[in-house]
Amino acid sequence: MILYVYTGSVGLSMQSIGELTTSFHLYAVCEPCQRVRKVDLNALVAQEGADYPIDRVRARLFCNQCRNRSHALRIVYVGPEGKASGFRYAR
Repeated sequence: MILYVYTGSVGLSMQSIGELTTSFHLYAVCEPCQRVRKVDLNALVAQEGADYPIDRVRARLFCNQCRNRSHALRIVYVGPEGKASGFRYAR
């Protein structure tokens, strides 16, 4: 079973990007043009640190295609690190 959680929903307990790296993928979603891109969490942690807040990532999102700021993120559970995951986010 694959679970995805929109960061705007009630009940999200994760607050920093470091909490996502072992079992989750993070996708930036441009709602106006429907573009979806996977965020490289390891690069983001290396740049900003593991304690960097997820909400600050959302505030920085910018679509290179349509030039909009959507602020939409999808956090997708893919299982523990090292396990195969055949999931690809599709809208």
